[in-house]
Formats: sequence, structure tokens, C-alpha cells
Amino acid sequence: MVATIIFVLVGVALWVAAGVVLYFRGRTRGKVAAMGAVEAASLAPGGLVEVKGTLRCEAPLRSEMAGETCAYYSSRVIREYVRDDHDDDDVGSDRRSETISHSERFAPFSVEDATGGVAVNAEGDEVDAKEVVDRFERETAGAGITVAGATISLGRGERTVGFRHVEGVLPVDAPVYVLGAMQEDGTIGAAGDGERRFIVSHRSEEALGEQIGKDARLLGLVAAGLAVFGLVFVAVGIAGATGLIQFT
Repeated sequence: MVATIIFVLVGVALWVAAGVVLYFRGRTRGKVAAMGAVEAASLAPGGLVEVKGTLRCEAPLRSEMAGETCAYYSSRVIREYVRDDHDDDDVGSDRRSETISHSERFAPFSVEDATGGVAVNAEGDEVDAKEVVDRFERETAGAGITVAGATISLGRGERTVGFRHVEGVLPVDAPVYVLGAMQEDGTIGAAGDGERRFIVSHRSEEALGEQIGKDARLLGLVAAGLAVFGLVFVAVGIAGATGLIQFT
């Protein structure tokens, strides 16, 4: 009876996970729909608008890792480690990761095209940054580790494999695509209703739409897989409850 309940509960949990994945898939597809729905700038406050042009920044930043001149950067240090799992025959194969340092900064910028320029308030938006650093460094030090100013206390049975350094930027004087809402002050920013998408990307609209479409398809496959596995677990649980399968 206990095994039956466990199988059913696992199946239901997988269905719930599939529903969560479908929710994020819907949000992802919503980005593509929003991009396709905007044909021209809407000058009314709150109206959805997209602009494509060159990113201009009067007071640019310098990224922490690559030293790139940019209007935005996001820098992460990710610790990858192995934790011993004594409940598993394959001891020491449980590889995990954790972000131990994250720095994100914005600078005011505008998008300039043949008709002029418009200021963008990008803080709080979803930035599709250009990856400029993806470097993995293996750990060679002892138990006391300090990375990017953060001291890491290793847990019992943990072994640090190394550290991945990742950085993305919005470079200045480079092409940029912005989808957002027109603000009262004439800038582009996030919509107040929380439904419309606000995206700033270093990619072209076409390349961004293609990437988002791939992400949506992948999420759809993941949701389908979770739903199928959930069905299998529930079916096994029901079969055990009706006596078709005997649990030992």
C-alpha cells in the first residue's frame, strides 16, 4: 500500500512539474507573439513599441571580467562541486553547482536609428546580453577558498571541481533590439501591467525570435516527457492498488 501511494504521489508531482514547465513555455511563446504584434512605434504612454538601431551610451561601463565597454553587464562566478552520496552505489557522482558571486550593472543608454534616438530605461528588464566570457577554472587550492571576495565554506563530503566565470554585456555602438512600453517621459521601459514583455537584446529581431522559438519547443518537449513519466508512475500505482502488480 505504501509503495502504491509513493508511485501515485510521484506521478502527480511530475504532472505538477509539467504544468509549471508549460506555464513558462506559455510565457516564452508570449514573447514571440508580442514581437510579432508590434509593427510600428506606439507613441501613446503605455503603448507597446519596438526599436532597432545602434546602442549609444554617454557614460559607458567597463565589465568586470572582460573589460568590455558596455551599457550593461552581468558577471557570475559559479562553483561546480561534487557531493558524496552514500545512499548511492556510485559514490561521488552527484555533481552540482551554485552561484557564489553575481554582479549586474546598468548605464543609461539610447537607441539611435535613421530617424533619431530614444532613451531606454533598462533596469528591471530581461536582457539578452552578448556572452563575452565563459571560462572554467579547475580548483587546485585547499579547503579555504575565496573567490570574487566571497569565502566558501565547504560542506562535509563536498569537493570543489572548479569555478565557471560567465559574463554577458550590451556593447556600445553596436546593434540592439528593444521591445518595451512607451513611458510618460518619452523613454522606453517596462509596462506597468506586468503582462507585456520588456526585452533588450544584442541580437536582431529575427535571430532573437528564432532563439525564443527553440526555447519554447524545448520546454514543450520537457513538459511532454514529464507528463508521460507521471502517467507511467500513476498507472503503476493504480495497478498495484488493484492487485495487477505485486510490490515486494
